[in-house]
Amino acid sequence: MNHSEAENHMLSVPALDMYYGGHMDSNASQAAMAATERRLYALPIIRERIEDNREELTELENCGVEALRHHSASLVRLIRPGMRLTPEEVHSAQMAELRARLAADEREVRKMQHALRSIGEDPYYLTIELKYFDNVKDADAALRLRCDPATVRRNRRRLVRRLALRLYGVECI
Repeated sequence: MNHSEAENHMLSVPALDMYYGGHMDSNASQAAMAATERRLYALPIIRERIEDNREELTELENCGVEALRHHSASLVRLIRPGMRLTPEEVHSAQMAELRARLAADEREVRKMQHALRSIGEDPYYLTIELKYFDNVKDADAALRLRCDPATVRRNRRRLVRRLALRLYGVECI
C-alpha cells in the first residue's frame, strides 16, 4: 500500500469507526447539523444575555451588599436550607455565579465567531446571517441574492455542514 492509499484508508468511514470506536453514520451527522443550527439561532440571544449579565454584574459590583435587595430572586439558587451566610458571602457567591455564566456565554460567542469567520468569504455566507440572525425567509433571501430559493437552501446547508465540522470535528462526517 503506497502513501496515498494509506491516507485514503485512514480517512475511510470504517477506518474512522475502528480508530474512534464509534459508528459514524448519518444520524451523527444530522445531530451535529441540528446542534449547529440551534447554536446559530441562539447566538443573537446569547449576545443580548451577555449585555444583560454585564449590566447586572456592574450593578452588583457598584452597589455592594445593597444590590442584594434588587436581586433577591436569584438568591434562591445560592442559599440552601440550613445555610448561614453573611450578606457579604451571599453577595460574593452571587457575583461568582454571574461571572461564571458570563464566561460560559462569552466562550460560546467566541467559538461561534471563529467558526463563522471560517466561512465568511463564501459567496453564500449571507444565507446564514439572513436565516439564523435576521429570520428572513428563503424566498426573500433568494431575491436579495438574485438566485433560486433552492440555491439558497442548498448553499446554506453546505455552510452549516462546514460549521458543524468546525464545531464538532470528525463526529459529524
